[in-house]
Amino acid sequence: MGNDWQVLKRELEEYAEKKGVPIIRGPERELLLKAAALAEPRRMLEIGTAIGYSALLLAERFPKAQIHTVELDEERYHMAVQVMERAGLTGRVHCILGDAGQVIPTLSGPYDFLFLDGPKGQYLRELKAIEPLLSERAVIAADNVLFRGLVEAKDPVPHRYRTLVMRLREYIDYVNEKYETRIYKEGDGLAVSLKK
Repeated sequence: MGNDWQVLKRELEEYAEKKGVPIIRGPERELLLKAAALAEPRRMLEIGTAIGYSALLLAERFPKAQIHTVELDEERYHMAVQVMERAGLTGRVHCILGDAGQVIPTLSGPYDFLFLDGPKGQYLRELKAIEPLLSERAVIAADNVLFRGLVEAKDPVPHRYRTLVMRLREYIDYVNEKYETRIYKEGDGLAVSLKK
């Protein structure tokens, strides 16, 4: 299956580029997989499936792991389901259509790895809702936490991004206080948090 997966990943990369679908960028891909490896994951939860690219990466790297991935956009959800069917992963990667805020209460843990990659302004709310479902060795990765450099900028933030930037700062403060957190500056910032 390996070669077919390479073809499928390239197709998804080209599609994402052409259609402007946000998928995890090149420099952050290996960081994501290294972060997940810290948890030796058996069960993973991803918020923000998009077209299934990162779920495919995780499923490929961790062939024994089960993955639940939640997507709000119906069109992207259907595409992700087709991707998993093509990859022969429907038994291991479970795509869930819906708003994470409503889906999370229906899930049962424990999850060893959490990947936050949906709406950036919801990261903290989602993490707090998921925390009771995390295993003792859980690792949390959150993508785009520096949001175009605005989160760390000293200059005033453009009005339309103020709430988003404020919420990302709150997320970073929370994971810095409650977890051992490192923010990798590659791409748009990947925050990796481990339980203390």
